[in-house]
Amino acid sequence: MTPFPPVADLVPHAPPTLALEELVAWSPGQATLHLRIRPHGLLVDGDGADAVVALELLAQGAAACLGYAAFRGGGAVRVGMVVAVRRLLLLRPRLFVGEQFTVHVLCTRGNDEVSTWNGELRDAAGTLAASATMTIVHAERPPE
Repeated sequence: MTPFPPVADLVPHAPPTLALEELVAWSPGQATLHLRIRPHGLLVDGDGADAVVALELLAQGAAACLGYAAFRGGGAVRVGMVVAVRRLLLLRPRLFVGEQFTVHVLCTRGNDEVSTWNGELRDAAGTLAASATMTIVHAERPPE
């Protein structure tokens, strides 16, 4: 049992868009989460999803990290959007249904409006499947 709230309370998405299942570690500016690729999950087609989906999984990891920081501070979950990807490394073509992954994200710099994150997606054996450096803009609510 994790001491953290459900990921659905930390990220402004609902299934099937919300792919992350559990926050397992957190400290200011970094988080580790678990997920399993589900048959009707985020962008799953047939036996899995194209590896580029890893970018969204990493972005959701950053959102969960920010969401838990807001939760601890008594604030509300905010919306965010990836606006730049400086580096994206995909080490496999697909993420297969049933596979378990760990997402680790680390904020390298930022403020209340924009932040830069490094993220890694690792399979159950700990093998790196994808990594990225991304810039995220976050706001109180979605743009109109």
